[in-house]
Amino acid sequence: MELRDDLYELMKVLRVLKQRRHPVLPAGTVGLLQAIERSGSCHLKDVAARCALDQSTTSRAVSAASQAGLVRRVADPNDGRASLLELTESGRRTLAEAEAWYDALLAGALQDWSAADIEQFGAHLRRFTNALSVSPLSPLEASR
Repeated sequence: MELRDDLYELMKVLRVLKQRRHPVLPAGTVGLLQAIERSGSCHLKDVAARCALDQSTTSRAVSAASQAGLVRRVADPNDGRASLLELTESGRRTLAEAEAWYDALLAGALQDWSAADIEQFGAHLRRFTNALSVSPLSPLEASR
């Protein structure tokens, strides 16, 4: 099937991009920091859910980001036993630099595309991603 082959090629390119990653932040850490930033502050389990990762993997990633000075744990005002995650100033700055790097990468790849083509591609990609994530065979559906 041609679409399957095209998706395989896309996954190959994405693997290469992960290897050619931002000089400071791996792609997975960018996603982790984005999940924390978009919520302002959140629990580890919320980050794990947003990133579609198990809590132990997320915990290790958060620990590494914390040791790097990108994330800090603060006491949850509603539950003294729990902590919330939030970005440090360094985390915000580093995330902004990584996002700018990825934006430049995308801009280069899409430089010959019209604004309408980019908008349409984004709409189709969101539609496809949403449909795939709720497919009965999707690992994401099984974890909900």
